Amino acid sequence: MRRPAYIAFVLSLIFGPACLLAAPARADFVGAVVAYDLGKFAPAHREFITLAQRGHAGAEFMLGAMRFYGKGVQRNDALAAIWFHKAAIKGNPSGQLAFGSLHIRGLGVRQDLVKAYGWLTVAANHAIPGLQQQATALRDDAARLMQPDEIADAQRWASGFKARPSGLTLE
Repeated sequence: MRRPAYIAFVLSLIFGPACLLAAPARADFVGAVVAYDLGKFAPAHREFITLAQRGHAGAEFMLGAMRFYGKGVQRNDALAAIWFHKAAIKGNPSGQLAFGSLHIRGLGVRQDLVKAYGWLTVAANHAIPGLQQQATALRDDAARLMQPDEIADAQRWASGFKARPSGLTLE
């Protein structure tokens, strides 16, 4: 009688870890970014979707980038804008930069320099080297095409910006 119990115990030690490995992997943002960087767009997209459904702003930004550049999915500026906006309103600096940039030329959204200036100001306020310079340069380019009252409106909006959760949008 001891033998069957011992065998069951040993088998559980051998097959237990294998069962854990066979279980679906937890959503992993870094792994999805690595897959994207390696050109493995389908698995990256699946992982980003899973993470975005849980509200991950970085995954939402990456889904926007995939749509904007047509990496592994059909290029679609309007869907890119939706994903960038979802990331932006949650406080993701890259999403804010991208969403503001789309408004300068009206890609996937109606051209709106006030919104562009506002989002680019919010992105620049994160003080992330590189991103801050890019957001500031784009914002200053937009300002050259704006009236002083439009700039004041955009600055007022940007100063009152507070990150908040966004609703779910499925691909």
